[in-house]
Amino acid sequence: MLSQRELDNAIREFEDAPVNYENCAKLATFYTIFDHLYGEPETPKAPQEIVGYYGESEFLKMAGGQNAENVWGILDELMDTLKVVNPRLYDGVMRKMAE
Repeated sequence: MLSQRELDNAIREFEDAPVNYENCAKLATFYTIFDHLYGEPETPKAPQEIVGYYGESEFLKMAGGQNAENVWGILDELMDTLKVVNPRLYDGVMRKMAE
């Protein structure tokens, strides 16, 4: 098995070598082996959900077109703050959400 150092050295050697088919094929092979053995595993990313445009209020206009995950994170922080600062208002919002 090739060590990471051996692969690094081979890659550097062929990156500095004259450009021809044989050298490029070897370099591609070394890159592939390096990525397979030592590269970071690919984690599939879920497609980003974008918030739609739902109204004319300043908030809805600002939220429209934004990444939904970011908007939900901001709203979650706001609700946590509201729960501490104004529990009655928080409870009212939660009741409306449950309807």
